[in-house]
Amino acid sequence: MTSCWLRRTQSFKTVETSLRVDALASAGFKFSRSKLVNLTSNGDVRVNWTTVTKNGTTLKTGDIVSVSGKGRLKFGFVQIGEINSTKKGKFSVELIRYL
Repeated sequence: MTSCWLRRTQSFKTVETSLRVDALASAGFKFSRSKLVNLTSNGDVRVNWTTVTKNGTTLKTGDIVSVSGKGRLKFGFVQIGEINSTKKGKFSVELIRYL
């Protein structure tokens, strides 16, 4: 007998000017960037389970961002989502939020 772990997720697209952790995580968690800067400086933000202390950390497809007490985001989950450039030089990113 096999068991299957199903996770509830919410998938949505956002257009951002950069792929920095503060820009994408603020869009994914619905925080202001200034609040995310405070959480980052407190050590509450992790990328791929490693604590991030710099807001300028660049994310790539497949990275998982977590904020203590707020959940996890995954960028570019297998077969779903990718990072594309727009005509104006911004980035269209599909975010998958674990609920």
